Amino acid sequence: MTTRTLTNRRAHARIPVSWPVRFLLDDTRLLGRALDVSEEGLCVLTAPTDALKPGRSYHLLMVLSRSQTISCTAEVRHVTDGLVGLRTQERFRFT
Repeated sequence: MTTRTLTNRRAHARIPVSWPVRFLLDDTRLLGRALDVSEEGLCVLTAPTDALKPGRSYHLLMVLSRSQTISCTAEVRHVTDGLVGLRTQERFRFT
């Protein structure tokens, strides 16, 4: 599959970001960095882990600045080499 094909499958444009992300798991916290976001999803870079399972939803916290955070629930769509593709339950609105 080419990058062009994958890009055409996306319903919403991605916006490059660099936001710290905390996954709040049952008994541990997993840290990562959001690389891009769209209205309904994001891509997060993490250390390789077996803690995140495709099809399961997790609560996460993104830190945009010292005074601004986003808290949401997102479903893991795929995990590949430390990259986690997530679909959020709530839509992000960018203006």
